[in-house]
Amino acid sequence: MSLAAHAFPQSRQDIEKLIEGVYVAAAQPEHWQQVLHDLVNITQSRSARMLILDETASEVLASVKVNTDDSAHQRYVDYYVNTCPWRTELGQKQAGRLYSTYLHFSCDQRRFYRTEFFNDWARELDIHHGVCGTIDQAGGQTVQLLIQRTGGHGHYSASETDAINTLIPHLRRALFINRAIATERAQRHAMAAATQQYRLPYFLLNAQGQICHTSPDAETLVRRGVLPPPRNGFVRCETDTDTQRLRQLTLRCLTTATGHGESAGGDMVARRGDGSGLRLLVTPIHPDLGASIGQPAPRAFAAVFIHSPGITPEINQAMLVRLYGFTDAEARVAAAVARGQSLEATAEVLQVSVHTVRTQLKAAMRKTGTRRQTALAREILLSPACRPGEQTTPAPTSPQGRATQPSDLDQWRRGDH
Repeated sequence: MSLAAHAFPQSRQDIEKLIEGVYVAAAQPEHWQQVLHDLVNITQSRSARMLILDETASEVLASVKVNTDDSAHQRYVDYYVNTCPWRTELGQKQAGRLYSTYLHFSCDQRRFYRTEFFNDWARELDIHHGVCGTIDQAGGQTVQLLIQRTGGHGHYSASETDAINTLIPHLRRALFINRAIATERAQRHAMAAATQQYRLPYFLLNAQGQICHTSPDAETLVRRGVLPPPRNGFVRCETDTDTQRLRQLTLRCLTTATGHGESAGGDMVARRGDGSGLRLLVTPIHPDLGASIGQPAPRAFAAVFIHSPGITPEINQAMLVRLYGFTDAEARVAAAVARGQSLEATAEVLQVSVHTVRTQLKAAMRKTGTRRQTALAREILLSPACRPGEQTTPAPTSPQGRATQPSDLDQWRRGDH
């Protein structure tokens, strides 16, 4: 039964326009404001708000509202949302529909008029009645819709509540589309951040630690057998021990990317069958996207950057001077450390003493805020001054003694892992 078949006096054309607006909002989240405005008019209501809350529905992360001034809404978001007498009970009700505050909650109207929520917030706005409910739950977040009426409007009847609920499937579909678009958008931003800020081959990982994008240079390294092809969507090393270390490092970075950790990343050396080591540098990636109805929350990404000993990175030493305030000598030493060159070899190339190289190294570490050579190397390799160089050694072989064939990588890319 459609909304038009119920008691609201609006024409079918008004209702169809509202539904069309819902699907416009699916692709253009800024249109949710108009959707709520039309919903208020059709349901003969005072105001409405759509809230994105955390998993426990106790903290408002983002919202859209109509017919409530900014200061009153901010007070609601900051405090009064959790004094609402229906909130606890709402969390126990089935999601996917709205409920009349007059008919479907244990707090009757007389008790409502004695609450802090009404006397300190709702009374001055002339909010006496509502329909509210959880209309969507996904990704650890909750979306709730609340529509309010004044005392003069009267409460929402059972037939009116049922009529409004005929719209909820459309809202849920639109929010699903919002999330899909937001996920793709966040991934594009993360890819751009990884590509523009860092110059090494990389895998971009999603919140589950699985690969969602592989840079062309990283694909080449897998094809050449520098790294084994990923398995079940995860980056792996030649030994199970190194694979587990990489997973733990990735998990710490993803925790930081969600705002719940402090790890700025780290690096490790993965052992290879030929006795060489492969440096893997892991860092959180933060797409510059805030929470909104169209973008439910900042997405968690991490990147695994690959520095192969067979690839000598090109490091712009003049840019290091500009980035970190190095002297020319400090920039030369920092670049040599990033390339994996020993202090003795660096001293010989620069025709200075090892003591001088150590002094310049300490100065470079102080200016970059690092305490170890490996941390300095990581800082330089992930800086804009670094560009990947060309492979200088023959194509490596897999642990089985053969070069990784295109079919191996193609199988992984098809998902046959």
